[in-house]
Amino acid sequence: MDNANQAQDPMPEWMLRLKEKGFKPYIATSRKLLPYLNTKPFGQNAAIHLLDDTEDASFMQAYFLLEAYLLSNSLSFDSPGLKMPHWVLIDCVLMQTAVVGFTLPKDSLPDELLDYYKGDEKIDFTKLDRIPVSGQISASNIDQKSMTGISLFSLGRKWLKSEQKLGLYTKTLALEVYKAKQYDTYYGIAQYDNTSLRIHGRFAQEMEISQAMVLLHPCREMTFIYQMKLDYDPQNPGRNLPEPEPTFWLNAHDTSKKREIQEGIRNGKRYIIAPPFAERRDGVVHLPIIEKDA
Repeated sequence: MDNANQAQDPMPEWMLRLKEKGFKPYIATSRKLLPYLNTKPFGQNAAIHLLDDTEDASFMQAYFLLEAYLLSNSLSFDSPGLKMPHWVLIDCVLMQTAVVGFTLPKDSLPDELLDYYKGDEKIDFTKLDRIPVSGQISASNIDQKSMTGISLFSLGRKWLKSEQKLGLYTKTLALEVYKAKQYDTYYGIAQYDNTSLRIHGRFAQEMEISQAMVLLHPCREMTFIYQMKLDYDPQNPGRNLPEPEPTFWLNAHDTSKKREIQEGIRNGKRYIIAPPFAERRDGVVHLPIIEKDA
Protein backbone atom coordinates (compact mmCIF):
# COMPACT_ATOMS: atom_id res chain seq x y z
CA MET A 1 0.00 0.00 0.00
CA ASP A 2 1.53 3.36 -0.98
CA ASN A 3 1.64 6.35 1.31
CA ALA A 4 -1.04 8.23 -0.58
CA ASN A 5 -3.61 5.57 0.28
CA GLN A 6 -2.59 4.96 3.88
CA ALA A 7 -5.06 5.84 6.60
CA GLN A 8 -3.26 8.31 8.83
CA ASP A 9 -3.77 8.72 12.56
CA PRO A 10 -4.62 12.29 13.56
CA MET A 11 -1.63 14.44 14.39
CA PRO A 12 -0.91 14.03 18.13
CA GLU A 13 -0.82 17.08 20.36
CA TRP A 14 2.89 16.50 21.00
CA MET A 15 3.66 16.48 17.25
CA LEU A 16 1.63 19.63 16.69
CA ARG A 17 3.51 21.35 19.50
CA LEU A 18 6.90 20.31 18.10
CA LYS A 19 5.86 21.46 14.62
CA GLU A 20 4.93 24.89 15.98
CA LYS A 21 8.39 25.13 17.57
CA GLY A 22 10.14 24.43 14.25
CA PHE A 23 10.82 20.72 14.61
CA LYS A 24 10.54 18.82 11.32
CA PRO A 25 10.63 15.05 10.85
CA TYR A 26 13.31 13.69 8.52
CA ILE A 27 14.01 10.31 6.95
CA ALA A 28 17.46 9.38 5.63
CA THR A 29 17.49 6.24 3.49
CA SER A 30 17.90 5.06 -0.12
CA ARG A 31 15.41 5.55 -2.94
CA LYS A 32 14.67 1.84 -3.29
CA LEU A 33 13.42 1.64 0.31
CA LEU A 34 11.04 4.61 0.23
CA PRO A 35 7.97 2.53 -0.81
CA TYR A 36 8.32 0.47 2.38
CA LEU A 37 8.29 3.47 4.72
CA ASN A 38 5.50 5.74 5.87
CA THR A 39 6.91 9.04 4.64
CA LYS A 40 3.90 11.00 5.94
CA PRO A 41 3.77 10.12 9.64
CA PHE A 42 0.55 11.50 11.16
CA GLY A 43 -0.16 13.11 7.79
CA GLN A 44 2.91 15.35 7.92
CA ASN A 45 5.44 15.19 5.09
CA ALA A 46 8.87 14.20 6.32
CA ALA A 47 11.99 15.68 4.73
CA ILE A 48 13.61 12.93 2.66
CA HIS A 49 17.39 12.67 2.31
CA LEU A 50 18.60 9.96 -0.06
CA LEU A 51 21.91 8.16 -0.32
CA ASP A 52 21.41 7.62 -4.05
CA ASP A 53 20.14 11.05 -5.10
CA THR A 54 23.10 12.32 -7.14
CA GLU A 55 21.79 15.68 -8.37
CA ASP A 56 24.22 18.28 -7.08
CA ALA A 57 21.91 20.43 -4.93
CA SER A 58 19.93 17.65 -3.29
CA PHE A 59 22.97 15.43 -2.85
CA MET A 60 24.96 18.12 -1.08
CA GLN A 61 21.97 18.88 1.14
CA ALA A 62 21.78 15.21 2.14
CA TYR A 63 25.57 15.02 2.51
CA PHE A 64 25.87 17.85 5.01
CA LEU A 65 22.77 16.77 6.92
CA LEU A 66 24.13 13.25 7.31
CA GLU A 67 27.51 14.58 8.43
CA ALA A 68 25.64 16.68 10.99
CA TYR A 69 23.63 13.60 12.01
CA LEU A 70 26.83 11.67 12.76
CA LEU A 71 28.07 14.52 14.91
CA SER A 72 24.73 15.00 16.68
CA ASN A 73 24.55 11.29 17.44
CA SER A 74 28.01 11.28 19.00
CA LEU A 75 27.33 14.47 20.98
CA SER A 76 24.24 12.92 22.54
CA PHE A 77 26.45 10.15 23.95
CA ASP A 78 29.10 12.68 25.05
CA SER A 79 31.56 11.19 22.54
CA PRO A 80 32.14 13.75 19.73
CA GLY A 81 35.36 11.96 18.80
CA LEU A 82 33.64 8.59 18.36
CA LYS A 83 31.29 9.13 15.45
CA MET A 84 29.60 6.25 13.70
CA PRO A 85 31.94 5.26 10.82
CA HIS A 86 30.72 6.33 7.38
CA TRP A 87 30.79 2.78 6.06
CA VAL A 88 28.44 1.68 8.87
CA LEU A 89 26.03 4.52 8.07
CA ILE A 90 26.04 3.60 4.38
CA ASP A 91 26.34 -0.20 4.38
CA CYS A 92 24.31 -1.08 7.47
CA VAL A 93 21.82 1.79 7.68
CA LEU A 94 21.05 3.73 4.50
CA MET A 95 21.24 0.69 2.22
CA GLN A 96 19.16 -1.53 4.51
CA THR A 97 16.86 0.73 6.49
CA ALA A 98 16.55 4.38 7.53
CA VAL A 99 17.41 7.00 10.10
CA VAL A 100 14.30 8.78 11.41
CA GLY A 101 14.20 11.82 13.65
CA PHE A 102 13.70 15.55 13.98
CA THR A 103 15.67 18.57 12.77
CA LEU A 104 15.62 22.17 13.93
CA PRO A 105 16.72 25.35 12.11
CA LYS A 106 20.31 25.99 13.09
CA ASP A 107 19.49 29.58 14.06
CA SER A 108 17.27 28.28 16.86
CA LEU A 109 20.06 26.32 18.55
CA PRO A 110 22.47 27.59 21.24
CA ASP A 111 25.84 28.92 20.07
CA GLU A 112 27.68 26.51 22.36
CA LEU A 113 26.14 23.59 20.46
CA LEU A 114 26.65 25.17 17.01
CA ASP A 115 30.36 25.54 17.69
CA TYR A 116 30.75 21.77 17.32
CA TYR A 117 29.30 21.88 13.79
CA LYS A 118 31.30 24.94 12.84
CA GLY A 119 34.47 23.17 13.96
CA ASP A 120 33.80 19.95 12.03
CA GLU A 121 36.01 19.94 8.92
CA LYS A 122 33.55 17.70 7.04
CA ILE A 123 30.63 20.11 7.46
CA ASP A 124 30.22 23.31 5.45
CA PHE A 125 28.27 25.17 8.11
CA THR A 126 27.17 27.89 5.68
CA LYS A 127 25.29 25.28 3.61
CA LEU A 128 23.61 23.64 6.59
CA ASP A 129 20.14 25.09 7.22
CA ARG A 130 18.83 22.53 9.70
CA ILE A 131 20.50 20.22 12.20
CA PRO A 132 19.35 16.75 13.28
CA VAL A 133 18.57 16.97 16.99
CA SER A 134 17.32 13.39 17.35
CA GLY A 135 17.30 10.07 15.51
CA GLN A 136 16.45 6.39 15.67
CA ILE A 137 17.51 3.45 13.52
CA SER A 138 15.41 0.30 13.29
CA ALA A 139 15.30 -2.48 10.73
CA SER A 140 13.31 -5.63 10.00
CA ASN A 141 15.12 -8.89 10.72
CA ILE A 142 15.74 -11.78 8.35
CA ASP A 143 12.87 -13.77 9.92
CA GLN A 144 10.51 -11.06 8.57
CA LYS A 145 8.57 -11.28 11.83
CA SER A 146 10.69 -9.05 14.06
CA MET A 147 12.73 -5.88 13.96
CA THR A 148 15.69 -4.47 15.85
CA GLY A 149 16.17 -0.92 17.05
CA ILE A 150 19.54 0.72 17.66
CA SER A 151 21.08 4.12 18.37
CA LEU A 152 18.17 6.18 19.64
CA PHE A 153 19.55 9.63 20.44
CA SER A 154 18.27 13.05 21.40
CA LEU A 155 19.92 16.37 22.11
CA GLY A 156 16.84 17.44 24.03
CA ARG A 157 17.87 16.64 27.58
CA LYS A 158 21.23 18.41 27.44
CA TRP A 159 20.81 21.13 24.84
CA LEU A 160 17.07 21.80 24.52
CA LYS A 161 15.90 22.14 28.09
CA SER A 162 12.23 22.55 27.14
CA GLU A 163 12.16 19.23 25.26
CA GLN A 164 12.98 16.60 27.86
CA LYS A 165 10.76 14.03 26.08
CA LEU A 166 12.25 14.46 22.61
CA GLY A 167 13.74 10.95 22.72
CA LEU A 168 10.33 9.47 23.53
CA TYR A 169 8.67 11.36 20.70
CA THR A 170 11.47 10.43 18.29
CA LYS A 171 11.00 6.73 18.96
CA THR A 172 7.25 7.12 18.46
CA LEU A 173 7.82 8.92 15.15
CA ALA A 174 10.28 6.28 13.99
CA LEU A 175 7.97 3.37 14.79
CA GLU A 176 5.25 5.04 12.72
CA VAL A 177 7.65 5.52 9.79
CA TYR A 178 8.81 1.88 9.98
CA LYS A 179 5.19 0.62 10.30
CA ALA A 180 6.56 -1.31 13.24
CA LYS A 181 3.28 -2.67 14.62
CA GLN A 182 3.21 -5.25 11.81
CA TYR A 183 6.09 -7.12 13.50
CA ASP A 184 5.59 -9.72 16.22
CA THR A 185 8.66 -8.81 18.28
CA TYR A 186 10.82 -5.74 18.72
CA TYR A 187 14.43 -6.29 19.82
CA GLY A 188 16.80 -3.67 21.12
CA ILE A 189 20.34 -3.48 22.41
CA ALA A 190 21.08 -1.17 25.32
CA GLN A 191 23.32 -0.57 28.30
CA TYR A 192 22.22 -1.20 31.87
CA ASP A 193 23.55 2.17 32.99
CA ASN A 194 21.72 4.16 30.29
CA THR A 195 18.58 5.85 31.59
CA SER A 196 17.13 5.79 28.04
CA LEU A 197 15.64 2.50 29.24
CA ARG A 198 12.91 4.72 30.66
CA ILE A 199 11.99 5.50 27.05
CA HIS A 200 12.27 2.04 25.50
CA GLY A 201 10.20 0.33 28.17
CA ARG A 202 7.17 2.55 27.59
CA PHE A 203 6.44 0.93 24.24
CA ALA A 204 5.31 -2.48 25.53
CA GLN A 205 3.52 -4.24 28.37
CA GLU A 206 6.69 -6.21 29.14
CA MET A 207 10.33 -5.42 28.45
CA GLU A 208 12.11 -8.75 28.73
CA ILE A 209 15.84 -9.39 28.95
CA SER A 210 16.68 -11.69 26.05
CA GLN A 211 20.45 -11.84 26.58
CA ALA A 212 21.95 -10.59 29.82
CA MET A 213 25.42 -9.78 28.46
CA VAL A 214 26.72 -9.27 24.92
CA LEU A 215 30.31 -10.41 25.05
CA LEU A 216 31.16 -9.32 21.50
CA HIS A 217 30.20 -5.72 22.36
CA PRO A 218 32.92 -3.27 23.49
CA CYS A 219 30.85 -2.70 26.66
CA ARG A 220 30.38 -6.43 27.07
CA GLU A 221 29.15 -6.80 30.65
CA MET A 222 27.17 -3.54 30.54
CA THR A 223 25.27 -4.36 27.34
CA PHE A 224 22.17 -6.51 27.01
CA ILE A 225 19.48 -7.38 24.48
CA TYR A 226 15.81 -6.88 25.27
CA GLN A 227 12.68 -8.01 23.48
CA MET A 228 9.09 -6.85 23.60
CA LYS A 229 5.75 -6.87 21.84
CA LEU A 230 5.02 -3.29 20.82
CA ASP A 231 1.99 -1.90 22.62
CA TYR A 232 1.74 1.88 22.81
CA ASP A 233 -0.52 4.81 22.05
CA PRO A 234 1.13 7.15 19.52
CA GLN A 235 -1.19 9.91 20.68
CA ASN A 236 0.12 9.61 24.23
CA PRO A 237 3.41 7.66 24.27
CA GLY A 238 4.42 9.09 27.63
CA ARG A 239 1.53 7.61 29.58
CA ASN A 240 2.16 6.72 33.20
CA LEU A 241 2.54 3.00 33.84
CA PRO A 242 1.89 1.10 37.09
CA GLU A 243 5.04 0.24 39.02
CA PRO A 244 4.77 -3.30 40.43
CA GLU A 245 6.97 -4.51 43.26
CA PRO A 246 10.09 -6.05 41.63
CA THR A 247 11.63 -9.36 42.63
CA PHE A 248 14.94 -7.53 43.00
CA TRP A 249 16.73 -4.35 41.95
CA LEU A 250 19.69 -4.90 39.63
CA ASN A 251 22.71 -2.67 40.12
CA ALA A 252 23.90 -1.75 36.61
CA HIS A 253 27.46 -2.69 37.60
CA ASP A 254 26.64 -6.05 39.21
CA THR A 255 28.25 -8.45 36.74
CA SER A 256 27.78 -11.52 38.94
CA LYS A 257 24.02 -10.93 39.09
CA LYS A 258 23.92 -10.58 35.32
CA ARG A 259 25.60 -13.96 35.04
CA GLU A 260 22.91 -15.38 37.32
CA ILE A 261 20.25 -13.87 35.05
CA GLN A 262 21.89 -15.37 31.98
CA GLU A 263 21.99 -18.79 33.65
CA GLY A 264 18.35 -18.40 34.66
CA ILE A 265 17.38 -17.61 31.06
CA ARG A 266 19.15 -20.77 29.92
CA ASN A 267 17.10 -22.70 32.49
CA GLY A 268 13.81 -21.29 31.26
CA LYS A 269 13.27 -18.32 33.58
CA ARG A 270 12.13 -14.91 32.36
CA TYR A 271 13.38 -11.54 33.58
CA ILE A 272 11.16 -8.52 33.02
CA ILE A 273 12.39 -4.94 33.47
CA ALA A 274 9.48 -3.25 35.23
CA PRO A 275 8.49 0.44 35.26
CA PRO A 276 10.12 2.87 35.88
CA PHE A 277 12.75 0.73 34.06
CA ALA A 278 15.78 2.60 35.40
CA GLU A 279 16.30 4.56 38.61
CA ARG A 280 19.42 6.34 39.82
CA ARG A 281 20.28 5.50 43.43
CA ASP A 282 23.34 7.05 45.07
CA GLY A 283 24.68 7.91 41.64
CA VAL A 284 24.27 4.37 40.25
CA VAL A 285 21.52 3.20 37.89
CA HIS A 286 19.38 0.33 39.19
CA LEU A 287 16.83 -1.68 37.22
CA PRO A 288 13.67 -3.16 38.82
CA ILE A 289 13.52 -6.82 37.75
CA ILE A 290 10.58 -9.21 37.97
CA GLU A 291 11.66 -12.85 37.80
CA LYS A 292 9.15 -15.29 36.29
CA ASP A 293 9.10 -19.01 35.65
CA ALA A 294 8.75 -20.04 32.01
